[in-house]
Amino acid sequence: MTKTIENAFLSYGNADAPVKVEVFLNLACPYCATFFEAADQTLTPFIEDGQVQYVIKHYDKPREMLLYGTLVNLFLNYNDPQRIYEIMKDLFAKQSEWSESDSDSIKKMLTEEYGLKEEPDTIDLSLKITAEAIKRQVKMVPTVFINEKEFQYPVEIDAFELKEEIEKLLG
Repeated sequence: MTKTIENAFLSYGNADAPVKVEVFLNLACPYCATFFEAADQTLTPFIEDGQVQYVIKHYDKPREMLLYGTLVNLFLNYNDPQRIYEIMKDLFAKQSEWSESDSDSIKKMLTEEYGLKEEPDTIDLSLKITAEAIKRQVKMVPTVFINEKEFQYPVEIDAFELKEEIEKLLG
């Protein structure tokens, strides 16, 4: 019996996969950008083989350096997880360009470059993820859970260890 992931709004792969990888991240966090890229390269084959369900939880943590990530999150339409993944991938790659900007410039970029608009429903999803982060005592981003086992990136897990951990669970 595989566990159902709470708040799996941005879920990639088979919900019945034996390995569940959850990450709490924020688009304005440099460590999250590095983790996202590593996870993209490492997890893709496992996701395609139906062995891993990868769930991204954008944590709108109230911290000054993360506020622009929260602003971006409010423009994401969670009804299209695949498009959000591609936008996140692009925004993480260009993070240094926009994260040093100002809120008006960021809103303009999201509207003009990505055709996004503010999504009122995202506020409710954000609050659910924040409540879960508090309940699970997530103190920093990125925090990664692999089948409930918690890792702090980059201290406790990197791309190689992520792959190793998944392969160990798959036997």
